[in-house]
Amino acid sequence: MGSSIESIENEKLEKERIKFLNWKNSICCEGNPQKGDSVWNIIMDGPKDSPYVGGKFKIKIKFKEDYPSSEPSFEFLTPICHINIDGTYICLGNYDKKNSSIIKTLGVIFMMLTSPNEENAYGKYLELYTKDYAGYLRKAREMTREYAKI
Repeated sequence: MGSSIESIENEKLEKERIKFLNWKNSICCEGNPQKGDSVWNIIMDGPKDSPYVGGKFKIKIKFKEDYPSSEPSFEFLTPICHINIDGTYICLGNYDKKNSSIIKTLGVIFMMLTSPNEENAYGKYLELYTKDYAGYLRKAREMTREYAKI
């Protein structure tokens, strides 16, 4: 499933993996990271009551060899119309990924799909969001239908 972190002095990654495997269905996440994987490929369902409903969104989580000293990176791999996601970059604002659990960060991303963070908005869909919100929602639904199918 991904490259492996051999010298994990950290049991934290294994604890995070087990927490994720036990928790993933609570927000309709799929993924089966193996022990020691340094890259997790997650699929998150689009939330109900959002323009992303019915979509399956791929998220990659990468852990550096010195995790938990360094924070993991989260990349959004599915093209999406969202004011807090630009390309693969997910803007979580002041959210502290380093000191938060993986499942808590995934929960924040899931909630962001329902309620975009206008304070940390940027990227190519910001102007559409601010000037034509109905058009933004249409675009988000179109892109979900086009790109977020597995």
